This record gives sequence, C-alpha cells and structure tokens, in this order.
Amino acid sequence: MDKRGKKIIYLSQCLLNQNLRFPGIAVESGAIAELLIPIIKNGIGIEPLPCLERLGWGGVKRKTFFKYFPMISKNTGSPKFPIIKLFLRLWLKKFKNLCKKETKKIILQMQDYNNSGYTILGIITTNDSPTCGYTKTINFLGIISKFKELGIKDEFENPTLEKMKNIIPSLCENGSGYFMSEITKLIKRSELEVDVIGFNVWNNLSEETQRVLGKLNLST
Repeated sequence: MDKRGKKIIYLSQCLLNQNLRFPGIAVESGAIAELLIPIIKNGIGIEPLPCLERLGWGGVKRKTFFKYFPMISKNTGSPKFPIIKLFLRLWLKKFKNLCKKETKKIILQMQDYNNSGYTILGIITTNDSPTCGYTKTINFLGIISKFKELGIKDEFENPTLEKMKNIIPSLCENGSGYFMSEITKLIKRSELEVDVIGFNVWNNLSEETQRVLGKLNLST
C-alpha cells in the first residue's frame, strides 16, 4: 500500500494555467491558486481537461480565430455573409468532431478510475467559455449579432483584460459549450456518476472557490 487517496477531480486546464485562456481574459498570471490550494490540501488528485480551443483554434494565440475574425465581423449583414456563415458552420463541425474525439479519451480515463476503485469527485470547468462552459456559454455563431447589439466593435482584434472583463460576461448565455456538452452526454451514456460544476473566474475568486468546493463537500 502507498499514500494515494484515490480521489480525483477533473479541472479545465486553464484553471491550472491561465496562460491558456483566450487572449485578453487571463485573470491570474498562472494558476487559480484560490481554487487549487484547497484541493491539494484535501489530498485530491487533479486531472486536467485538455484545452480544446488551443488545439482547434490555432494554439495559445488562437491564430485561426484572429485570422478570420476581422473578415467575419466586417462582412456581417453583407451579401457575402451567407457564404461566410456556411464556412463557419463547416469549421464548427470540424471543431465539434475534435471535441467528440477528446471526450472519448476522457470517458475511458474515468471508466478506468472507476473500475480501479477510485472516486471521481467531479469536474470543475470554466463557466464563460464557448467550449468548456457548463451553465454559461458563448454562442459562437450568434456572437457577431451580439456584438452589434452591445455596440462592440474592434475590442476582439486587440483584446485587453480591462475591456474583456465587461464584454465576456455580457456575451454569456445559458447553456453548455461544445466540449462540455459532449462530456456530459457521454457521462450519462456511460452511466458514470460525475458532478459538473462551473467556475466563474469573473466573480471574487475566494467566494467562488467556497461556492464550488462547497458543492463537492470539500473544505476550503
């Protein structure tokens, strides 16, 4: 026997490393320490969920997004927009397939833990993401019309935290992101019992940590 506690929590990778966040929205220089320290002190192992935006949107800098976003924004409502929207749908289909592929790997991991006598306490996910949002997400196809509704112009072409801390929460709507939708669907299909909780990085981090860990019956 060794010291392993056989308790696991899955975390969105950007909660472990804010350098993976979309440009302009990292709220810490590294990890969200307020969340991680209590988890570590409770003797719980951490499994990171892969950052699908990094894998599918052109790396840490989201090069694919920034390559095409100005063209999409400038042509919204123009005769070209139906063609651009078709391109967007095809790109999203490819991205959703990536989400499905990565989700299958995660479910196999979870089943391995479960069959080996480990307890998966839950998934804590970033709750402002078109990918990892659980109860709050951003509708990628509807984002341009939302920009016009809110009077957002070129803020996404040169994003800064000062701008984005107001913009991102206003873009969020009820629902789950592409990746989290796949994960919750396969968890149910696999008959695993895993709670999912969204962590809002725009709230007070200490208070948000207490709220989230309280749902998992963990001390802070």
